[in-house]
Amino acid sequence: MVFLWLPIGLMFPTIIGSLALRMIEWKSPVLHWSERWILGFVLGITLTMYLTFLAHVAGLVPFTFWGFLGVQVVMLATLGTLYFFLRKSDHREVLNDQSPFWKPDSTFRIPTWSKGIIVLLCLWTIFKIASGAALLIGSPPYHDDVFNNWNMRGKLFYETERLTLTIPLGDEQVSRAGVSSYPPTVPMLKTWLATLAGKWDEGLVNASHILWYLSALALVFLFLRRSLPSLWAGLGTYLLASLPLYLMHGSNAYADVFLSTHLFASVTLLFSTATSPHRSSSLTFLKLSAVASALLIFTKNESLLLYLPPLLLTAFLLLLWLRRKFALSHKEIGYVCLWYLLTIGTVLVPWIIFKWMHDLPFGNAKSLSTFDFGWQPDVLHAITVNTFLEGNWLLLFSLLLITLLWCWRKAFFSPLVILTGFFLMVYLGQIPLYLFTTLSIEVINQTGYARGLIHLMPIACVIVTMLLHEKITNEK
Repeated sequence: MVFLWLPIGLMFPTIIGSLALRMIEWKSPVLHWSERWILGFVLGITLTMYLTFLAHVAGLVPFTFWGFLGVQVVMLATLGTLYFFLRKSDHREVLNDQSPFWKPDSTFRIPTWSKGIIVLLCLWTIFKIASGAALLIGSPPYHDDVFNNWNMRGKLFYETERLTLTIPLGDEQVSRAGVSSYPPTVPMLKTWLATLAGKWDEGLVNASHILWYLSALALVFLFLRRSLPSLWAGLGTYLLASLPLYLMHGSNAYADVFLSTHLFASVTLLFSTATSPHRSSSLTFLKLSAVASALLIFTKNESLLLYLPPLLLTAFLLLLWLRRKFALSHKEIGYVCLWYLLTIGTVLVPWIIFKWMHDLPFGNAKSLSTFDFGWQPDVLHAITVNTFLEGNWLLLFSLLLITLLWCWRKAFFSPLVILTGFFLMVYLGQIPLYLFTTLSIEVINQTGYARGLIHLMPIACVIVTMLLHEKITNEK
């Protein structure tokens, strides 16, 4: 019965997120209803927890039932009222809300023997995900970052009813410069669910992680469905679902799949900007991407240091390209830049000020000043083993490398360069950190490097699928 609190606890954040996205789209709805609800679930949780964090830091609400609920009710009432009155006063025709960019299915008929294989693969995938979900909600947490970070902080917030940064551990105390430096979105959601249930239940507070995993699969399918037939969209989704390490993280109480959904949304919305046939929808996609990028900051520390700079650079280059082809005017470019500045600044500035005020590091729970610089032996060998020779990613990276070389024109001289360029910027940008700093231990111990790849896996699967589709259809 305790799991009945899960849909109740996630209902308001999901509605808030969906309403916020619809308000941003307004006269140019570009998302399919299913995309809007899934993105509303992913981004709505982060938005709700961020505003609760601000209200708590300002001394307005404690981490109690009425504190969490009060923020959500105010947000829901505000967005609902605005939506009602603006919709009532707006009589202009809008774009088709069912997404005018949905790719029609091809007339290709799947052979009967292939249908059997597809059914078996689907059943096997469902079985793996169901098994992972059962272990997630039915087993006590035993992974290091689960009980030393995400669940421990959530339970501490629940017990103290406030954002406690110094964590007691027996007769000692864990320095606030450690795991407390991470954004508290995931622990706060766990606190909210436990508060609803009236007790801390590990299965309940961990259940949201499998929903983030399923959201990642759904977002990959829906994004590919905009450009490819259903069969190919399903292939790309299966590619992601087949990765052992991504499933392992999705069915454990880590925050890396949670981050990957935000990152995927931010980048693919930029891609949709470049492929949109309408100026109004291009502006809408840009605004949506800015919001997703802003909320990305409040997921994990890696977002601020590794992903936000390449995202902003990609958006800047996209704006230059749109202006060069006269898709957007100077005034519209300025409007988009102001939108990016305001949305990202709304999250970035308060979070940085909070970190500075409480002396929290900006690195991966470590201060950047503690890194030693110099050549690190054995890193290249460890990277090669992890990327190509272990079972974490199966043959994905070999396939990615082959398709990038095989379809280089499509990969680097079409709008797909937004995805491939971002992926390569982030991936190649991390390598020097491992080769020349003491972060090398994250590669040699097969920890941080693999987790960084998890964040990029949905993007990598989409790139491979779109390149394979391009090559195979051209050959035919």
